[in-house]
Amino acid sequence: MKKIVSAGIAVLAVLSLSGCSSSKEKSSEEKKEIAIATPAELSTADVSLAMDNQSAEVAEQVNEGLYDFTATGQLKPALADGMPKVSNNGMTYTINLKHDGKWSNGKPVTADDFVYGWQRTVDPKTKSEQAYFLDGVKNYKEVNEGKMDPKEFGIKALGKYKLEIQLDHAIPYFPSIMAMSASFPLNKEFVESQGKKYGTTAKTTLYNGAYVLKGWDGTNDKWTYEKNPHYRDLKNVHLDKIKVTVVKSQQTGVYQYESKDLDLFPISGTEVKNQENNKDLVVRKVPGTYYLSYNTQKTLFSNEKIRQAISMSINFKQLTDKVLQDKSVPATGFVPTGFKNPSTKTDFAKDAGSLNKYDPAKAKELWTKGLSELGMQSAEFSILCSNDDKTKRVVEFLQSQMESHLSNLKISVKTVPFNSRLSAMRSGDFDTVLGGWTPTYADPTDFLNLLKSDNSNNSGKWKDSHYDQLIETANIKYADDPAKRWETMQEANKYVSEKSPLTPLYYLSNVYLINPHLKGVVMGPMGFPYYKNAYWK
Repeated sequence: MKKIVSAGIAVLAVLSLSGCSSSKEKSSEEKKEIAIATPAELSTADVSLAMDNQSAEVAEQVNEGLYDFTATGQLKPALADGMPKVSNNGMTYTINLKHDGKWSNGKPVTADDFVYGWQRTVDPKTKSEQAYFLDGVKNYKEVNEGKMDPKEFGIKALGKYKLEIQLDHAIPYFPSIMAMSASFPLNKEFVESQGKKYGTTAKTTLYNGAYVLKGWDGTNDKWTYEKNPHYRDLKNVHLDKIKVTVVKSQQTGVYQYESKDLDLFPISGTEVKNQENNKDLVVRKVPGTYYLSYNTQKTLFSNEKIRQAISMSINFKQLTDKVLQDKSVPATGFVPTGFKNPSTKTDFAKDAGSLNKYDPAKAKELWTKGLSELGMQSAEFSILCSNDDKTKRVVEFLQSQMESHLSNLKISVKTVPFNSRLSAMRSGDFDTVLGGWTPTYADPTDFLNLLKSDNSNNSGKWKDSHYDQLIETANIKYADDPAKRWETMQEANKYVSEKSPLTPLYYLSNVYLINPHLKGVVMGPMGFPYYKNAYWK
């Protein structure tokens, strides 16, 4: 996203690829169907619950909100009929809707659908991990804590096709929020008819986007996106069907791509190097961070020195250069490169400098002191991670680094399916866990907010009143002072590195093999492809 009120982030691109002899040829005059691979299972089709990247990717293919992003990363109207009218010192948004939005059952998308969708997301009964994105909308805290009826939330319909949104305070990045899945509409009649089953299968979900989800029973690793016949912009949807398969093995995926069974496959590790001369290779830097999170409710990780020691025991450059080999770069701090200061145009991460340190000698010293403070002579813990090839390589490297640099330490590894990892993170059933974050809106607080004490995505349950105050100061006190706001966010970013509730490992890079005949695919802000305008040439 870039040029959106606050800090910019240039992250979108339209694929325009040259041909290659190994590419799949068109099977007819105009191909209407493609096959793609994805690395993880789908956990939910409910937009209120679509927190992980896989669920968010599916949500974006089959749903549509008020706004979307252009190929150059600028905000554009989707179901909104123009940009919002902003008044009351940035605290009131008035938005007119287009009249041609339709649900996949043919019923119109109205202002009431947005009101219900937002109310449902922030309702504590929904248990949405996305709810906090709407923090700052009037009465959010009271509603989300169950102290006020969701009907009192600061969004209302001013007619069938007109919305008014009231904020508690000005939010520089709020327009970006209205382009993400947490702000998508929901049809109350359909959702309530399905009850707890809503979003658990393709059949128990309703859609208003370019495609509808088919063939997903809630657990299987194959599904399709099929053209939505009721979609308002149907003339610009060129593909009839997109077949999706979960493929976790790099070797299997590359074989299927080379055998012309896949048109798009994400690759990583040594496979990137193997394919570096392939004209089908597409490399895209992503403003995202992969990190090791500590469960601070566990005795060992309640100790700051222990967390710092682990961070300093890891050779980040060796991880990216020797293990990943996929164009990822060592993380210098929690907030990745890509966020620009709206005034000076400098990059947030580059402004911060190198906050991540590899220092084995210091790590040993801190480890010994940390164990002494805890009355321990040795320690053991497990690392939880997903069971795909790339993650397995990363965790094996981390295990080796830590055990070789920190004395009397024993580490076990728990590799589980993607959905199982998500469940364990939500329940706090882990010692340490490998995870990552890619941006959902154009501001460094998209990362920094994750570590607030009350954030639903603060899986390590780190609580620090000083940090909370820094974030509140940046978000509220300095909302209208970009320079001081930037300075406060930098202070918070530095504080995270000092306290080490997590260890940033590397900044992400997405690499794909993509059939050069496949055009019009947009790489979006969260790092995954959008197929709405994709076509075969």
